[in-house]
Amino acid sequence: MARRGASIRAAAIRRAQQAKAQRDAERLSREKEIETALADYFEATGRAAAIRAEARRRADKTLADAEATAGPADAAGREAVCRLRALTGSNADVAELCGLTMAAVRALLREDAAHPGASDKPGQVAVRDEGGRCPRERDE
Repeated sequence: MARRGASIRAAAIRRAQQAKAQRDAERLSREKEIETALADYFEATGRAAAIRAEARRRADKTLADAEATAGPADAAGREAVCRLRALTGSNADVAELCGLTMAAVRALLREDAAHPGASDKPGQVAVRDEGGRCPRERDE
């Protein structure tokens, strides 16, 4: 009877190993699926980051080009504010006419003083003082 008990035990161990092997195979399959999903995630987020970085690079270049192109228009706007200041005699009047704040008018006049003659157009006389600056009196 000892022999019979040993064979029952051996059969039980074989069944346990088969069940465990099946469970291990399922676990291994699941781990491979997790690994694949993680790889897909990291690949996709890396691709998305690269796309965004390229878009930022292009946007930065476009903005730099636009700033360079807008420079003369900005200078013309500063010159117009300078002429308005000379014509009206008041930063407050310029602010009201242009829909700007007083601080914005002062800033434009300071910028214009830093870039005298940057937007002088042919046939248009720039309004400047003897030092080439836009006349600015302290007011309001």
